[in-house]
Amino acid sequence: MPYSDIYLYSPLSVKTVRYNQPLLLQFILSELFHAMDADKKDHPLEFVFSSPACFFPYDWSYEVGCLNKINEHAELLPHAFPDYPEEVEAFRVTLGEILSKIINQKEQNKPISKTELLVDLNLLFTLLEPFLIACNQSEHLLLFLLKHNEEIDELAKLATLLKKMAPEGLKNMAELMQREFKNRGFHALLPEIQHLVSRHER
Repeated sequence: MPYSDIYLYSPLSVKTVRYNQPLLLQFILSELFHAMDADKKDHPLEFVFSSPACFFPYDWSYEVGCLNKINEHAELLPHAFPDYPEEVEAFRVTLGEILSKIINQKEQNKPISKTELLVDLNLLFTLLEPFLIACNQSEHLLLFLLKHNEEIDELAKLATLLKKMAPEGLKNMAELMQREFKNRGFHALLPEIQHLVSRHER
C-alpha cells in the first residue's frame, strides 16, 4: 500500500471519506478551533505546527500541531469532494503557504501573533465554505456548527454561513435536523436544536 494512503491522525481513508464528507469537515474545523487557542499554550508554535513524523510508528506520544493534522485531512478533500477540484486546490495551496510561513517563523524563533493567526484561520474557514454548503443536508454537521457558534464567530459569522447553507430559512433547517435525529431516536436533542437555532432567528 502506498504511504500516501496511510493516515496517522484521521480515521477516514480514500475509500471511506466519500461517504463521510461532513465528518471530515468536522475534523478540520475542530483543529482550526484548537489552533485558535495557541497563544494559551506554553509552546504556541509547536501547538500550531510540529515537524512531520519521522520515526513511524514509534512517535505516537509526540504532540502533533493542529495545522499538521489539517494538512493530513486536506489530503482527503479531493476524494471527499471530487466535484470541487478548484476549491480543494485553493484550500490546499493556502494551507501550504500558511504552514511555510509558520515554519519560517519557527526557524527564526519568532513568537506567534494571535492576530495574524486568526487572519490565517479565517481564510482557511472561508475556503471551507463551499464544502460546508455542499453538506447542508447533514444534521450532524449543522449541529456541530451551531454548538461551536462562539469559535466560528471569532473567525467569521456563523449567521452569514447559515444563510448560505439554509437559503430556504432557518426554520426549514431546524425541521430537517429535528426530523433526522428524531427518526433515529435522539429525542433528547430536539429541544437543544430548537434553542440553538432560535439564537440565530432573532
